[in-house]
Amino acid sequence: MKYPISHNRYIEELEAVVASWPVDKSFDDVLKWLMQFDNEDIDLAVRIVKNLNVIGFDDLNTSLSIAYSKLERAAIDRNSPISSSNTLFAGIGDGGKSGAMMGYNFRVINEIPEENFLTDESLKYLEQGRIDNIVLIDDVIGTGDQATEEIKKLTEKITPFGVKNIFMLTAVGMGVGIKKILKDTKAHVFSAFEYSDLDTAQNLDSMFYEGVSHENRKKMQARLEYYGAVTSDWPLGYGGIGAFISFYYNTPNISLPLIWSSRNSWIPLFKRSVKIDGISSYYKQIDSSLNKRKKGSTPPPQKNNELLVFVEGRIDEAFFDYIVSAIESPYFEKISIVSLGGFGSKSLFENIARLSKNYLFILEDDDSAPRGHVERLKMRLEGHPQIDVAQPEDFLDINALRQDERWGRYARIPEGEDPKNHFLRIRDLLVNVTRRMAPGALRDFFAAYSDRGKVEHLRTQLNKKFAEIANASSVL
Repeated sequence: MKYPISHNRYIEELEAVVASWPVDKSFDDVLKWLMQFDNEDIDLAVRIVKNLNVIGFDDLNTSLSIAYSKLERAAIDRNSPISSSNTLFAGIGDGGKSGAMMGYNFRVINEIPEENFLTDESLKYLEQGRIDNIVLIDDVIGTGDQATEEIKKLTEKITPFGVKNIFMLTAVGMGVGIKKILKDTKAHVFSAFEYSDLDTAQNLDSMFYEGVSHENRKKMQARLEYYGAVTSDWPLGYGGIGAFISFYYNTPNISLPLIWSSRNSWIPLFKRSVKIDGISSYYKQIDSSLNKRKKGSTPPPQKNNELLVFVEGRIDEAFFDYIVSAIESPYFEKISIVSLGGFGSKSLFENIARLSKNYLFILEDDDSAPRGHVERLKMRLEGHPQIDVAQPEDFLDINALRQDERWGRYARIPEGEDPKNHFLRIRDLLVNVTRRMAPGALRDFFAAYSDRGKVEHLRTQLNKKFAEIANASSVL
């Protein structure tokens, strides 16, 4: 069969591109997909094929090794090194064929025992209070919406069992999604390969539009949205991301839907698979385990006469890690800081109280919080051990910080600026430090730039509170 002249001039170039993909893909199938486009849009379709990032078996395994290496380093920074006795792995969300594939490949390539993956059998380790780390595995982070909601639910359910850290690792991550998860949850996120909007059709400055005038770039994007509207409710893919990513076993919905959708009889280039069960399928069992513990007369044993100190967010977690690292408590062998990720329901507090022998909640005097937030938290925490402290930025030595070449500009007050805005600048500084530095490095930041007098006063306050908790629970 002879193809139209409009197609023939691309045949040789397309054959070379398809041959370079790390998957077995019939060139005839690629041409069938191409033939669906109007003649004036053939160049657009060819551009999609040339920009498509097809991730094969070996590529995926390499990315999983990279992500696991980042995970192990971060767990060491959190003083909870990954081991077969303190860590459980699981797919995220409702899961999918991709989740099953990712979990299997991740386990094999990193030589992780099968019993370290979440199953009905391994749930008993959670019940026994042996798990410090939960590691969520997925192939891709897109907008971060699904992961954020999943981590919020997971935080509520597993924190009462003494789980300190939630890690999430993926082969591929979009910068916008990673940023959202870091901002809105307690999870530490690692993607082997992180992409920005410059790798998508969403940004008119991306490589996809290279060599095209700005005016024609808008027209080209409009044609992508035209075909996308036929194939999906999200013309540029979920969240409007417009990615060009396909794995050898599945295509994420953040990619252009004209790549993966079969709606309205569209022939996909790489069809998207349906979902199967993931971690959320275990929530009923986790709730059942929690209820069993509630009915029991004693909480699960805490390790080494341990005190759990619960804080609100990621910045607080790093700050209080630094604070307690210099406290040699005569009452507790180990003091662990656990972030709640900003979540503070009454049921979570009650479950922590039922399942923890020694614990303390730290509340901050946060002027920037929504009106009544702190008061509501105090009401929910009535009857629980708690202490009010200032925010981490209030403990910084601003004069020392101003001298730093990297961070000093955040601490300098522009002439005429409202002092309240200055504290917002310092909070922005801490958010930036958190985003760019590992937890261990963030502790070092506080060690370098904290006011010594204020810090020692806070340590004295905490030690008194630790003594009260020890006496109340008959630790002495």
